[in-house]
Amino acid sequence: MEKVRRTAAYYFLVQGVAVFGWWAILIVRPESRVYFQLEARSQTSLLAFWLADLAFLGVGSLAAAWLCFRSSEYRQIAAWFATGSISYAAVYCLAFAMITDYGWLGVTLMLPAMIWSSVFAVGITFEKTMFRKAAETSTNWILVKTFTQIVVVWSIILIGFPYLITLLEDKLGIARLNFTFQRPVAAILFVAVSSIGVTSAYFMSRIGKGTPLPLDHATELVILGPYAWVRNPMALSGIGQGLAVALFLGSPLVALYALMGSAIWQFIFRPLEEDDMVERFGTPYEEYRDAVMCWVPRKKSFNAKFSD
Repeated sequence: MEKVRRTAAYYFLVQGVAVFGWWAILIVRPESRVYFQLEARSQTSLLAFWLADLAFLGVGSLAAAWLCFRSSEYRQIAAWFATGSISYAAVYCLAFAMITDYGWLGVTLMLPAMIWSSVFAVGITFEKTMFRKAAETSTNWILVKTFTQIVVVWSIILIGFPYLITLLEDKLGIARLNFTFQRPVAAILFVAVSSIGVTSAYFMSRIGKGTPLPLDHATELVILGPYAWVRNPMALSGIGQGLAVALFLGSPLVALYALMGSAIWQFIFRPLEEDDMVERFGTPYEEYRDAVMCWVPRKKSFNAKFSD
């Protein structure tokens, strides 16, 4: 849990410093304001943000960083305060940009900050309660829940969000990647990595007696199927799917979105999940964790040693 708090502290520190640095640039280099102004012939709406931005988001982020470093009991409040500040600013600027068609660069920078702040706030708030064992029930019902989750989550993450990102990309005038057989290659890649995710979900449900959701987690340690080759096949599959969608759309921002998702999982949810796994499964999981890498598949199945 300490790893997540420490990473959150560094993130909020960087965010706070970036806010003060950004305003310093706008003041020292007035010509830079044209990239962020929210109206065609006026910079008033942009400059009016300075006091709220520095007082709430800048100072709030630095306070959250300091309280996370100290493991203070108030760190959660500070993290959510900073998250609320960036979320309000990001959504307000998005609405403004939709009306005036200006300020899209600022929106593009603030939305990832909103996501990161939210993820860290959730991570340090629910670090001890995020993972809960699935209730005992029939395997068929667990499979139904798992594949329902897959349909809903994949629809949102792999269709909804990328579509919105491409709209933002068009506003910024970012060129799309385009080459021969691009979409067939992307489709083949998507099917290949998706099959890993589906197979992993099946083993998670069938053997682990749980679903991929942390609040409905496996009750048994799963080291068969894709898990015998790589420790987190569903995460690996998800990142591959995101990059395949980016390739299909030719979208640089969707590719960055997929990589950002991998970073969020790597630095926030993986440490929390692994701490929970050690607590629940003890030595067997520690032996598995030490033998099977998180991202790079083994040359030989982990279970091969049991049949030698």
